[in-house]
Amino acid sequence: MTKDDRRKRCKEVNKDMISDLPNVIIGHILSFLPTKDALCTCILSKSWRELWRSLSNFDFDDRTWKSKIIFGNFMDRFCYLHNSRENSITKFRLRVNGSYPSSRMSAWISAAIKDNLEELKLWIYTADHVPLPRRIFSCEKLVILDLGYRIDIDLLGVGVHFPCLKVLHLQELPMLDDHASIEKLLAGSPVLEELKIEHEDCESRNVLRICSSSLKRLIIRFPFVAYDEKDPGCRELTLDTPNLELLKLTDLVSEKLNMLQIPYSLVEAALSVAYKHVFTIQVDDYIDMAVHLLRPIMTIVKILRLCDTTMRTLSDAVHKKLPCVGNLPDFQNLTRLEIEASGNDRWLVLHEILKCSPKLEVFILYKDSTEKTPRWRKPEFVPRCLRSSLKVIEYVGFESELGEIEMAEYVIKNALVLEKMTIEYGWKMIHDFKERVAERLTECRRGSKACRIVFSP
Repeated sequence: MTKDDRRKRCKEVNKDMISDLPNVIIGHILSFLPTKDALCTCILSKSWRELWRSLSNFDFDDRTWKSKIIFGNFMDRFCYLHNSRENSITKFRLRVNGSYPSSRMSAWISAAIKDNLEELKLWIYTADHVPLPRRIFSCEKLVILDLGYRIDIDLLGVGVHFPCLKVLHLQELPMLDDHASIEKLLAGSPVLEELKIEHEDCESRNVLRICSSSLKRLIIRFPFVAYDEKDPGCRELTLDTPNLELLKLTDLVSEKLNMLQIPYSLVEAALSVAYKHVFTIQVDDYIDMAVHLLRPIMTIVKILRLCDTTMRTLSDAVHKKLPCVGNLPDFQNLTRLEIEASGNDRWLVLHEILKCSPKLEVFILYKDSTEKTPRWRKPEFVPRCLRSSLKVIEYVGFESELGEIEMAEYVIKNALVLEKMTIEYGWKMIHDFKERVAERLTECRRGSKACRIVFSP
């Protein structure tokens, strides 16, 4: 190869092929980078200086900028460049923690809301409330809408038309106390598949109805009720979601819980419900209602998590010998069970659940470290799952109390197909106790020859 050939070959290898691409394609490629990295490419050459304008994906977070002033000034420029014309923005995410005027932030958001928008995520942590531009409710291509904190949504006199919306997340918004607005959003979203509502401090005393035949995943978190002595009210949650596949419900607010149609497609559920002293309903009536809600869910799902509040509700029903816990049906589909449990009556609840779970394969027990564990009560009969299906057991928060050791020994001796038992020690456990527990359980006779016992610090 001659010297000229080598130079020619070298020139071909080092040719800047990316810069020869159309700006639209380069902008599309840059959209896959974090927005801040994409903006940095403007220093590569003069031809790249304004390429960031054609990005279709913007993700802004003022915490990642050196100065809130620099961030604000850049967002003003973004607003100026995109507000006066139609743009190609399909995804826009804005997370703001600094102090900016409400009108200024609203202008940034308005600049991004155009007909091509497919994903909008706004998390505003400022002192001022920011009104959400009404144009968003007519974005027909919108697929994901995620709104959090200081965003005002005013639906008065506004039609909601989201023909493509599949994911809707609402967190700590003022409008969450206006249940009519939530229902209006749902009514305008005919293909919605995932709904997440989180509200730490519920004030509304209206009935919240979640009605959607398309909904597959529902996450509701109402952990705290704001009680008003002058107007104690009565909160009610009604679910009409016949095609649900996932339900994660934390509701320590509603006095009435209704499920209008049993979702036979339900695969996974995590449930946390409890009676509160501020409720106007009688405690026995609440427990009876909650158990009647839980029973059909437990017979359908494959994966179930019962939080400590739910276990306390069930144990109260057992302790009071309420009719609602009598003759529990078999949980024929249940293969994975996670529960948070301590306390005497909750062992009894565990007995009943295991007795009714003939196909259980994975069992995870989380111990409540604030309560002392009572002596283990040996069931009258060995549950079917221990004899035929249970393969994995985890005990999280083990603190070597006698009741815990007795429970672990009972399982090791009677689980005939057990493959692995994991003991994860609680933070209070000292080294000497860990060694004694490990020695005692390791020497315990095992019902399954394949069983491995693993101790986790």
